[in-house]
Amino acid sequence: MSTHELGKEEYRTILEMYFRSFGTGDFSKVRFSSQIQFLSPISGVTMNGRYEVLRFLTGVATRVSAVNIISTAVDFPTASGVWQMTTTKGVQYTLHNFFRLDGEGLAYIWPMFDPKAVMDNPTGLLQWLRGEGYYEVAALTPKQLAGVTISKNGRIFVNFPRWIDEPTPSVAEIAADGSLVSYPNEDINEWDKLPGVSARDHFVCVQSVVVDSEDALWILDPASPDFQGVVEGGAKLLKINLATNEIDRVYHFDSETTLPTSYLNDVRFANGFAFITDSGVGAIVVVDLTTGKIRRLLENHPSTKAEQNVEPEIWGRPWKFADGTTPQVHSDGIAIDPKLEHVYYKALVGRTLYRVAISALLDESLSPEALGNVVERVAETEPTDGLEFDTQGNLYMTALETNAIKVLRTDGRIEMFARATDFLWPDTITMSGDGDLLFSATQFHLMPAFNGGVDKRTPPYKVFRLKLR
Repeated sequence: MSTHELGKEEYRTILEMYFRSFGTGDFSKVRFSSQIQFLSPISGVTMNGRYEVLRFLTGVATRVSAVNIISTAVDFPTASGVWQMTTTKGVQYTLHNFFRLDGEGLAYIWPMFDPKAVMDNPTGLLQWLRGEGYYEVAALTPKQLAGVTISKNGRIFVNFPRWIDEPTPSVAEIAADGSLVSYPNEDINEWDKLPGVSARDHFVCVQSVVVDSEDALWILDPASPDFQGVVEGGAKLLKINLATNEIDRVYHFDSETTLPTSYLNDVRFANGFAFITDSGVGAIVVVDLTTGKIRRLLENHPSTKAEQNVEPEIWGRPWKFADGTTPQVHSDGIAIDPKLEHVYYKALVGRTLYRVAISALLDESLSPEALGNVVERVAETEPTDGLEFDTQGNLYMTALETNAIKVLRTDGRIEMFARATDFLWPDTITMSGDGDLLFSATQFHLMPAFNGGVDKRTPPYKVFRLKLR
């Protein structure tokens, strides 16, 4: 911490940037002291340190639609400012902020709300500060989920990988009362942890559930508990008839189509084929749903690999193993545009979004080099997990570092769509028939492997529903 004065105009700029950041949701350019403290209004809770302060401020900013700065005053080592914010529900609040300053920037923040606003609706003000009622929770689960999908008539399905928890069930339908119902039956959800026939006939470690355009449910089982390697006989893709709740077909992956260190992650469908990302090795796996033929493609292409020097930071904290290394998660999110022309995909530990023509993936005459040559760079983004298109061609992405959903518009612009402090590792995105976006919040970064052996996850786990229009 430095105690020297920066100058009135520089501090004034810092204050104005702080206020404006509530409108943009980006506080990265605000100069906070390493000793920053924030006294939360009304609640009286004091937050210490950049991590806690930024997490709170960024969450509040998701519920602000406009900012108006009225005045600022600097008299080192103190400062003040009066400003107005309009919430996303159209409520306007006037705030009087008081600051303590040091040579790094803002060292202490104490916002006071207009007394009339506090007296008129204290409950509403508290709900706004906490974010209560701003995002709909579509489902709650007692154990850590990964995937979520929704059928044409609104049936919601979720899956639970065998990472730390013992998932019972591995796949479930959310009942009308919010309870979990084993799907498609109880027997397939009860694996005895034996390889071979048992793993072949039961769910081992389900990663994804996806409802296709024909309203069939697909279940992807990479069969790699705790990412420790594929269990013999276990890797498979199942098709479920939602009208009968029966298994229509199962596609099994052998040791050539799924390598020992593979982790089949997500799947999309087009033109009678399934397209699957392998995040363990890095590849696109293509399944002919008619013949059952399986091909591994782009396995040696940089587009399917984690990118060097990309180290995700979630709320300012590096996402690393206890030994200080960054997990190398390769091709992960996958989506197909509404015209069924391209497969879009990217590594979780990477910032580049790629696409490749479906016609090229299906052209068996192309050599690996020729196929690699038609891969296209689409955009520079950030570490992301799930991807999904809406019917208008906008691509939605889960933004891990800021617990947010962002959208790549058809004109190439990347915009913030929604952000909240409890969007803890937004994972899988799915679209409902009536135009809603649902996604799972898996708390993946809070698992013991990334926190020195301490389990920081907090059940229940949530599936959120956002309105696209």
